[in-house]
Amino acid sequence: MGSRPISPTKSGDYRVGSGLLILLHRTRRCVVVLILTALTCLSVLGGASEASALSGQCPRAGMTKTVRSVQYQCRRTGSKLNWAQVKARSSQTQASASTTTTLPAPRTQFRTLTNQTRNTSFQIALQEMPEIAQSFVVSEEFDFNKVATGVYGLNTVKPEFFTVPFNQKSKYEESKFDFDPFDADVTVSIWRSDRASGAPVIEDSFDLASGFTQIFSSKVRGKVEKNSPVANLAPMNLELHLGRSVTLSRGVYVIVLGFQWSRLDVLTVRLWGQENGTNTVGGKSGDAVKNCTYTPTTDSYPEGRAYMGLGVQRWNGDPASSIGFGTRFRLATAKVTSCIVKGEWGNDIFNPGDLDIALIRSS
Repeated sequence: MGSRPISPTKSGDYRVGSGLLILLHRTRRCVVVLILTALTCLSVLGGASEASALSGQCPRAGMTKTVRSVQYQCRRTGSKLNWAQVKARSSQTQASASTTTTLPAPRTQFRTLTNQTRNTSFQIALQEMPEIAQSFVVSEEFDFNKVATGVYGLNTVKPEFFTVPFNQKSKYEESKFDFDPFDADVTVSIWRSDRASGAPVIEDSFDLASGFTQIFSSKVRGKVEKNSPVANLAPMNLELHLGRSVTLSRGVYVIVLGFQWSRLDVLTVRLWGQENGTNTVGGKSGDAVKNCTYTPTTDSYPEGRAYMGLGVQRWNGDPASSIGFGTRFRLATAKVTSCIVKGEWGNDIFNPGDLDIALIRSS
């Protein structure tokens, strides 16, 4: 039987061509399927290879590797070393790591006066008697590591001050409240009275060499700087950090501040305090005429008194001269501010009183 000739279809195509197209279409679909199958196999093989690498033993503890952004570490389990996934730190752990500790605020353990009871200033003269002291009573044991007081101002002088007669010195001296800060070495010493009666130290004079026991002494660096406002509400701005804690038990004490500074133009530093006497005559020695009527201040701290040291050597403006601290003290006096008259010098009224001293425990 003869072969049938190939005849065109109505659309002009040949049937055998249509069959070929169908075959090609099916073949392409098979190729796509084969490619997808191959990719799937590769993925499975890759995952299997990765899993195999991580499931096997690792060579050294502590080694790390990262696979697809996941970190693994070589860890010992029993006698074997295996890869283990490193878990990310929790937000709670991170928060606790950043937590800060709040330090306790400084606490004033003892203070002789308050801002409201201040009314004058006590002078520390570098050229003579550069020590000032305050006696006080401790009723309950406490510890502290910082001494604070308030700077009222200072007096500066010109070189001629040291050579002219006494009645001409005021021409070369000036009170200042606005000045550049400067450092001062301050020897802080604390003495306990040996008195059996425990009576306050309020007599006119005393000697630390007899009847007292030193319990602390150290030279510390302090900064003398201007205070603001220049009024009794000014802060305690002269702080002396002792470097260690000091404990005071019940008893009677004297704290001594011995000053040394290198600014030779600074004659005196003035510290806040209270005068509370009844003097009516003028002058340091009480022998000058002064016409002034004032209302005496009630003693805010009757358990103590301010004292001035009697240094064993004088400083006369010569940088080569030295300053010596002694053990003898007498009552310190301060001006009655309501009786001060500008232009008058040497006949001010002076009264005894108390230095504003605070003992502070700080962290």
